[in-house]
Amino acid sequence: MNRRPLLQTLATGGVLALAGCIESLPFAGDSPETSDVFEDYWYEETELAVRFRDDVDVKQAVLFNSDTDVEYETIERPGNTVRFSVVFPDRLETYLTHRPALRVKAETANGWARQSVWEPVHGAVRSVEPLADGRARFDIENQTPAPILARFVAIYGHVPNPTIDPQHDSFDRSSFDLGPGIVGVGANRPLSPSRTDLVVPPEETRPFETLYAPFAYRDGADAEGCLGDERTGTTALVHGSGLNASYGFTYRLEGEPTAPKGRESATVCSGVGSDAE
Repeated sequence: MNRRPLLQTLATGGVLALAGCIESLPFAGDSPETSDVFEDYWYEETELAVRFRDDVDVKQAVLFNSDTDVEYETIERPGNTVRFSVVFPDRLETYLTHRPALRVKAETANGWARQSVWEPVHGAVRSVEPLADGRARFDIENQTPAPILARFVAIYGHVPNPTIDPQHDSFDRSSFDLGPGIVGVGANRPLSPSRTDLVVPPEETRPFETLYAPFAYRDGADAEGCLGDERTGTTALVHGSGLNASYGFTYRLEGEPTAPKGRESATVCSGVGSDAE
């Protein structure tokens, strides 16, 4: 039996069959373009909003981390605009990290499209002033399009009662359990245990006060401690995203050493600041 014609026939048929299979397989290049599915995205308070194009039928939208492949939330049949919660101040957590890994993927009839929704997170501590009871008042200015979660705010350096230095190598975020150390004031006063005051929306500025007293002398102050000379301290904003940002500030303590209300074990300078609200 001459096997060569038979083998040639099988080979040819195999190639034709394989070609048919290849034509029916979806290639990565067949996925819809990002710009064909996604129209825009933005952040508001604790949420991410994503808008799809009007002519696209999205079956489901998924918020995920492209580094770890962890899917945070899936929304079925989202409609034209979908919203994901991304900041959780009550547990001091956020999906926004210092790595550009946050993504949204959308399933359509033509496959999956992916959109990066990562934005840098950065804030500055401004206008630090001592209060009459030794605590501090200041503003946190959000300089980016993504919300800031204030994990902790430290005041240290040349101040009477410094906190831990978050910039030091010994600072361990994973074991730090002292809480944020601050509370919103004025219109930013928290009205519920969810602690939404700890979130500074994109490109906004919010006022805060410390819960601790960096400008109070724990062991008592003598006259030299209240002379009114200019001093320099440091603030550090520990972001929920994983970054730390430090800033210098100047201040003065003057007046007579006195015990503030409710803090008889400490001493403050009587000519400093205003009473807390």
